[in-house]
Amino acid sequence: ALVKLPHAPLDGISRVRFAPSSSNNLLLVSSWDAHVRLYDVTAGRLTGLHKHSLAVLDCAFLQDANRFLAVGLDQCVVACDFQTHQEFPIGMHDGPIRCVEYHHPTQQIFTASWDRTLRAWDMRQPQRPLQHAALGAKAFCMDTNDDKVLVGCSDRRVHIFDVRSMAVPVEKRESTLKHQIRTLKASTDGKSFASGSVEGRVALEFIDPEEDTRSHYAFKCHRTKGAGPDEETIHAVNALAYHPLHGTFATGGSDGGVSIWDGYAKKRLWRMDPFGTSVSSLCFSPDGSRLAIGVSYTFDCGEIVPAPANELVIREVSDAEMMPKTRK
Repeated sequence: ALVKLPHAPLDGISRVRFAPSSSNNLLLVSSWDAHVRLYDVTAGRLTGLHKHSLAVLDCAFLQDANRFLAVGLDQCVVACDFQTHQEFPIGMHDGPIRCVEYHHPTQQIFTASWDRTLRAWDMRQPQRPLQHAALGAKAFCMDTNDDKVLVGCSDRRVHIFDVRSMAVPVEKRESTLKHQIRTLKASTDGKSFASGSVEGRVALEFIDPEEDTRSHYAFKCHRTKGAGPDEETIHAVNALAYHPLHGTFATGGSDGGVSIWDGYAKKRLWRMDPFGTSVSSLCFSPDGSRLAIGVSYTFDCGEIVPAPANELVIREVSDAEMMPKTRK
């Protein structure tokens, strides 16, 4: 069943993210309209709204669902509280900040920017980064697992860092994808990561270099057939999300499509009927019972007047739908 949340953002949806708590019903949403919103998915209502000075490009919950981080065009990292409406400045970059992650195991806040740096912050000692790494290229996407930070950059490289020592990357890996990386996610088991490109392709790569040489691969997706037998329209892959229990993953594209994949079996499990415009962000709830979908035009064809409406859609998913195929 699909549920549409009310009061969707008025401009592009940059991120949808479920709270890490077991309630599975709080959804954080950042937007180019300079607001971060909090929704109670079970009740189907907007419960929090926080205004920023400029477009918000990413957001993340802190330890609990009351406080969150927001980053964007204002170049600031701030922690905010929906209940008190207070803002705590944590740090700055020298350019717009594209990505933020709160790393639960070390309680560090990681931010990656168009200023070509990755920085780590501690809430208790704001204003000065704990760690700082030069990327040499603009950051476009980022994710963490228990002990690594992965950053996808404009040079089509994935920069892999150890969370405790960022001075030198563990590896700067040329992506298997030959076009700009849009999205990147670490797998549930911590062994691999998936990335998606503007050229309708997803790569599955392994963190261990030997296993990667043996097992990495890429596949085409989010492409629509044209009039002729060999004609197809290629759409960007904008979003990825791993299922927290089963390790299968979802992709969202500029074709408005959402597909579910078993990466290790190299199979598509199912796909949804496409939405009217691009899927810009995806996130599974912590128990894996819900998939949040940000439907929002990603300007692949420039300005469209009138702009397609933004939608926040929740799809209930069953275990049976998300289970990997039985391995031969």
